[in-house]
Amino acid sequence: MVVVNHTYKEIGMFPKDIVGGGTGSYYSSDAIWILGRQQDKDGTEIQGYHFVINVEKSRYVKEKSKIPITVSFEGGINRWSGLLDVALEGGFIVKPKNGWYATVDMETGEVQEPSKRASDIVNNKDFWLKMFKETNFADYIKHRYSIGMGSIIESDSEKEDNNDE
Repeated sequence: MVVVNHTYKEIGMFPKDIVGGGTGSYYSSDAIWILGRQQDKDGTEIQGYHFVINVEKSRYVKEKSKIPITVSFEGGINRWSGLLDVALEGGFIVKPKNGWYATVDMETGEVQEPSKRASDIVNNKDFWLKMFKETNFADYIKHRYSIGMGSIIESDSEKEDNNDE
């Protein structure tokens, strides 16, 4: 079941978004995501929106994660949205100078040339496919956002395997 609910701000010095309807929705939910959005403008014309999914509660994704998603009116959801921010956080990409980005060789720590502008990276399918293929970026994303899951009760074959060790 999917439920859409409103939020409100709590009163205080640093107000936090609160899901309306009391604590029952918090206790019974598997996931609570609070969405925020900003306009994506080119001059004064709106091109789409930048959404941020704030993971308030989840049984599958680390809580307090922020997942950026870009949606344009012409192209819909940008398949590569948010990856530049995640790559910067993980050290796969660095900003050698303001407005320029460069990839990093994760084995040596060497910054690779040439540097590129964000506009040359964000929607560049070839760049991201190469990043996933030649680095452990996919593993980093999985480790950064997912919660480890395993069975609570061992099956008979797992018990035998553990007893053999």
